[in-house]
Amino acid sequence: MVVVETAGATSLAASGVWDYNRKNFLYDREMRQAQEFKIIDMRLAQVDVWREDVRDVTGLTEKKMDLYSLVNALQLGFCLVLYTEGRLENGSPGWL
Repeated sequence: MVVVETAGATSLAASGVWDYNRKNFLYDREMRQAQEFKIIDMRLAQVDVWREDVRDVTGLTEKKMDLYSLVNALQLGFCLVLYTEGRLENGSPGWL
């Protein structure tokens, strides 16, 4: 009888330890999964920031080129006017 009671008590204790460990394992697994999802979300947000940076840099380059084109067109117009219509007086320096 004592052996049966001891076996029953041992199995009850083992069951309690098993349930305790299983609850901890499942809790840890849920926490790890939530952490992994958060890491994925943060990486996706980082990629979005990189893409936005690339868009900003290319947008700045495009705006600069628009301004350069305008300035160069004006300079070309001034040069054409000077070469075709501009006349210098006698005695002006040679570099003009």
